[in-house]
Amino acid sequence: MSTPAERVLSRFERGSSALRLVARVQRASAWDGELIGENCRLRWDRHGWNLEELPQKGKKKLRVGRLDGLTNRGWTGFDAYIPENIMRFGGVKASDDYDQMKKKIQEAYDEAAKITLEGLQKKDPVSAKHYDWISKIKWGENQVHYLQVEPVDTKPFEAEGKDFTVKTSWTSFSAYDPKADFQSADPHYTQYASTSPTAARKFYLMLKADPTALKSVAWASFSDWLSKNKISYQTNFSQWT
Repeated sequence: MSTPAERVLSRFERGSSALRLVARVQRASAWDGELIGENCRLRWDRHGWNLEELPQKGKKKLRVGRLDGLTNRGWTGFDAYIPENIMRFGGVKASDDYDQMKKKIQEAYDEAAKITLEGLQKKDPVSAKHYDWISKIKWGENQVHYLQVEPVDTKPFEAEGKDFTVKTSWTSFSAYDPKADFQSADPHYTQYASTSPTAARKFYLMLKADPTALKSVAWASFSDWLSKNKISYQTNFSQWT
């Protein structure tokens, strides 16, 4: 009797429409997908999976997990690792907590490895043995300070200065001078950028509280504004080779 995962994969391989996630999934510019769970956030792209505990009252250290993906290698026969299949195999839900998501994704990976290796064995037994390592893919995990984890409500945004635009996120910010020219034979620019996530967070929170804080600040005064507000930054210039 086939397993649930094998039945799902069989439907996929017969050309059924793309599998839909049951849980609420948000698309983000830097990620193919994102699922907010119970006090955790799961993100995935073509390189793999990231699982983070979200900031919680009283917790200074948060767990962050990483699981490498197999969907960007251009190999045939690896459909079991398509994120939609992994999510369905594991039965991942928005109500799951960190430990549940981690366990479900790992079990789905183990199932995907079994399906994939059996398929490769039938097609090419000699070559199949070179892929035994896929059954050994496991989560890596460490702990980080809670400020290093982006809260749910801190999406990147752009703020307008008098004659320039600054891109800001929870971990970085950057702005180019209005006279920057990237299209000429000798591209030139000056850039101000955050020196650390700590500086970026301070800048982010200031602009989040007052999105018009830079409205009257010209580029020529931006560095003074940053210094006045004790936000550390670095200056980057174009280089010619």
